[in-house]
Amino acid sequence: MNQLRRVCLMGLATTLFSLVAFAQSPLPFYDGFDYADGSMLGGQGSWVDLNTGDTIVVTAGSLTYPGLAASTGNRVKFDAGGKDPAVRFDSTATGIVYYSFLMKVTNVGALSATGGYFAAFYNTSTGTTTGAPVWTRLNGTSFDIGVSLRISTPVTWSDGKTLDNTYFIVGAYRFVDGANNDSAYLWINPDASTFGQTPPAATIAAVNVAGTTDLASVVRFFLRQDATDKTPFLEVDEVRLGLTWASVTPASGSSHVAERVAGAIPDRLQLAQNFPNPFNPSTTIEFAVASTQLVTVKVHDMLGREVATLVDHTLNPGLYRTKWNAMDNPSGLYFYTVRAGNETLTRRMALVK
Repeated sequence: MNQLRRVCLMGLATTLFSLVAFAQSPLPFYDGFDYADGSMLGGQGSWVDLNTGDTIVVTAGSLTYPGLAASTGNRVKFDAGGKDPAVRFDSTATGIVYYSFLMKVTNVGALSATGGYFAAFYNTSTGTTTGAPVWTRLNGTSFDIGVSLRISTPVTWSDGKTLDNTYFIVGAYRFVDGANNDSAYLWINPDASTFGQTPPAATIAAVNVAGTTDLASVVRFFLRQDATDKTPFLEVDEVRLGLTWASVTPASGSSHVAERVAGAIPDRLQLAQNFPNPFNPSTTIEFAVASTQLVTVKVHDMLGREVATLVDHTLNPGLYRTKWNAMDNPSGLYFYTVRAGNETLTRRMALVK
């Protein structure tokens, strides 16, 4: 356990808050799968396995997409017949809730022309009613990507996707006033000029059908391994969840979402030494804020020039972590600074290539 987490846990009278914070992530949520190569996704960060079977495995390397914020950590790989890890987030029952991720199909395997879904929202913390599921199906030697409102409603398809090509997927479930009239949307490789701005027209959409009850809320996002004829060989990276288009489509050079982790509420702003340090090419920075306010985490070089903004969000009290991928930066000493209101803390780190 690192120094900051030890400090945050000292004097804690009960572990109740820590357990709740670990189990439920605030929005916006980001995970670049910065976990050990070969580890199981379930049990890492906020991910919890929902069943048994083959695992979704963390694999070295990242997926990238032009114009999107630089990837951090690793990626995950899976195909059919196994565990379905899910992450729980703040319950949402109005407006629009978004997810986004990078995906690559490396082999269609035994995927059928009917196919199946591999990612979706869940309606409650324990229920398995889905919202805005993402589908794949066989199309000759390639595949199609689709979306439906629920797994029981018709799928709308976008045809002719190619193997070993990275696609940027943005999905949304939209709550609409009234009964049986919610809708789901999917964007496939949206124009980078819209990243961090406002959504363009969706690539495909799915609406409710007669007799299908709208969801009361969405509270979990999951990745799913189905039967061999329903799930191809997939790689997924850079999962984001949020209530706005901008929060799930950060543009290149923009800030990442800070990930909240378990820990007690601190009584002051705190900043831990990055780990690992020295590092190459990525490192993790943990910090803690004592009250709700705008928080920034920035990196500067030895000449005082700003080289990265890692966080620029209003955060609630708690312990957070963010990551810096310095792949495009030269070796040397750098300073990272957290600012919350009028408080500022700075530490030094070393990039060694």
